[in-house]
Amino acid sequence: MKNSLTDRRRSRALGLTPIRNWDLWTVAPSAIAYFFVLEAAVAVASIWLLTKLTSVSTSDWLRFGALIAAITIHLTIVRRAEEARRNEASGPHIDLTSVWTFAAAVALPGGLAVIATIWMRILIQPIARRQPYRFVFGTASMLASTLLSWALVHLSGVSLAATGNVPTDLGLVLVLAIAAVLYWFVQVMTVAVAFKIVTPNSKVLEFLGSKVDNMLEMSTLGAGAMLGMLMTSHWVGPLLVVVPVILVNALLSRAAERRTHLERLLREQEQLHQRLAADAHTDYRTGLLNTNGLTEYAGRLAERCRLDGEPMTVLVIDLDHFKRINDTWGHPAGNAVLAEVGRILREKLRPGDVAGRDGGEEFVVALKDTPVAQGVTIAERIREAIGSLAVPTTDKHRNVVTLYGREIQPPEPEGVELQAISASIGVAVIPDNGPDMATAQHSADAALYKAKENGRNQVRVAGLDIPPRLMPAPRQDDITKPITSRTA
Repeated sequence: MKNSLTDRRRSRALGLTPIRNWDLWTVAPSAIAYFFVLEAAVAVASIWLLTKLTSVSTSDWLRFGALIAAITIHLTIVRRAEEARRNEASGPHIDLTSVWTFAAAVALPGGLAVIATIWMRILIQPIARRQPYRFVFGTASMLASTLLSWALVHLSGVSLAATGNVPTDLGLVLVLAIAAVLYWFVQVMTVAVAFKIVTPNSKVLEFLGSKVDNMLEMSTLGAGAMLGMLMTSHWVGPLLVVVPVILVNALLSRAAERRTHLERLLREQEQLHQRLAADAHTDYRTGLLNTNGLTEYAGRLAERCRLDGEPMTVLVIDLDHFKRINDTWGHPAGNAVLAEVGRILREKLRPGDVAGRDGGEEFVVALKDTPVAQGVTIAERIREAIGSLAVPTTDKHRNVVTLYGREIQPPEPEGVELQAISASIGVAVIPDNGPDMATAQHSADAALYKAKENGRNQVRVAGLDIPPRLMPAPRQDDITKPITSRTA
């Protein structure tokens, strides 16, 4: 049986999932009207066929009893496995109950086929746990396909027993094939039309299921046709078929479990691959790109800007006297300063810009679609932010200290000893200072060295002799007295 209403995602599109009982009236009244029309037509046909049960033969009752027993045994044994398959299904769910309902349409009188289908639906409800309106509509859809297939087979006048006449016997095969296609088509379209009414922009093909699902459904209908022919020869046919059907259901359940397991492993592998790729390109101290990531992503950005004909500015940032910080307060203090600089770069840069730590205390920034004037403005903003830092950390003796940038006044006069953080920045632009990232970075390095030579804590542009912004001259005692730590 194919039941597209078991698709959770499509139910949400239809507005079914959050609805309880008959609240669907408030969401899709046209769909409810369609439901009622279909259900009323099926009910009328079913009641008319049930009135004809007085003429049913003993053999038909035996076939019916065997079929009801087979349906009960099948759905009772596979209940848990079938429930798990339904829960894992991401699209139209295909089970094996069509083997019974289609066999009933082939071999039983119409009234008994109606009862067998309703009994099967009653046993399915605790497994599927559908809301009442969905259960009723699903049952009507099943009955419609069963009754139309029954009408085609029985009104065609073909004999279900072998006659020895080749054209006649082949005609039976053709009738059963057409009946199977009709069974499938009616069931699919009754559900698809409901979705189409509520979601006009959707396509009917979206509700047909995958190729594998439909192959399974047609195989099940083929087995149902063979069972129907077997039942006409001997009433015990359903009891002979029930064990193979249960075994096939078990194999489908195992296959679904393995598929789910493989999908989970693939998801975990993909997540692990993404984490490894991120780790391979990330500097763990600053959260910025490392040298490998910087080379890859900045190179891509430079190539994209070149193709778009846009300039790209490259900043090379170096922390001034960083070795003195490590030597005076220890490497934990240096690491804390590096982490704060990484935070500043992440906050100050725009989405799409690239920033990375290129080893030690040097950072490289690639600014997309940025001319040199705008690049200098951004560089000055970064330099001032670094020079305004206040970094709580510890010294070599695990005493708490706060290191300050050279752009701010410490809260206490003695804090001048802790004014240790500043940066020099070299600026270059593509294509003026080179056609690619490597050449521009080399030019920015040259500008950085010029900034160092002219007093540090300033921005210099490659190829331009602009007046540098010098840091204040150091005090005489800063030159003669080593920097010492203090307890905060």
